[in-house]
Amino acid sequence: MHSSSTEPSQIVLLASFTDIIAAHLAKNQLEAADIPCFLGNENRPYGPVLGAVRLFVRAEDVAAAQQALQPHHSVMHTLSDEPAASTAPRCPRCHHPDVVCRHQPQPHDNLFVKLRLWLLAPERPQCHCFQCGFDFEG
Repeated sequence: MHSSSTEPSQIVLLASFTDIIAAHLAKNQLEAADIPCFLGNENRPYGPVLGAVRLFVRAEDVAAAQQALQPHHSVMHTLSDEPAASTAPRCPRCHHPDVVCRHQPQPHDNLFVKLRLWLLAPERPQCHCFQCGFDFEG
């Protein structure tokens, strides 16, 4: 028989979720904050008909868990004025990067996408600049 000087922790219900994804997101937040937790009623065969997914924590972790689940607002940072080095196309007329080009078939595209692009695509790639409205070949 194992004797321990500490008493077993009482497990309490922290929250209930009708959406299993929301329950897992909350569980992941708690685990990231090193707060032990587990989900109950997770494998419901009939969805929310049989009740909500329950998130349980130890009684002594309730305050920390509630704090960890509070929405956090991150500090906004300004973007640098230096342009990012990218291979994105630029407009040949105004040199602005706000350009969109038609999708060209890629090796990872499935056969249906390749066929659709081949049937509907013009002979040459077409690009459009939203800054000056110029249409050009990419």
